[in-house]
Amino acid sequence: MDQRRTVPRSHPILASLLMLAALVGCSSKPAHYESKWPLVPIQNLNTVVGEWQGVVMKERRVVPAGEVKLMIRENGTYLFVGQTASDMVLGTGNVEVRDGRLEGGSDLRTITGTLHDKKGKPLLFIVAANRQTGDRFHGEFTRTE
Repeated sequence: MDQRRTVPRSHPILASLLMLAALVGCSSKPAHYESKWPLVPIQNLNTVVGEWQGVVMKERRVVPAGEVKLMIRENGTYLFVGQTASDMVLGTGNVEVRDGRLEGGSDLRTITGTLHDKKGKPLLFIVAANRQTGDRFHGEFTRTE
């Protein structure tokens, strides 16, 4: 007589969900984001004036939130438009240079920006927080040409 035990198989969907939960848990980033590229202190607003484009990600999400176009004007105002597959977001605010960084925002959000050198090209790294919901976003922007 065969004495082997039969081990029940896990349900494939449950196994997949557990694996996904483990991956998301291990890949979540801390609340403070930083660029991996060398920091370049922002001397004045003219350093970052112009049009930028990038991908913005919501904190603790693996999938990008969407493409964003950002315009920073000489008077310190900024405009942005972002789009995902299901949503479009527009916004404006003000920024100024403080301690080599951009600081500012609007009634709806706070913005902190740092400039970095990405292989000889400027990269603007932005961290934003929604004042009402507490949602945090970060993105890397390159100049549009």
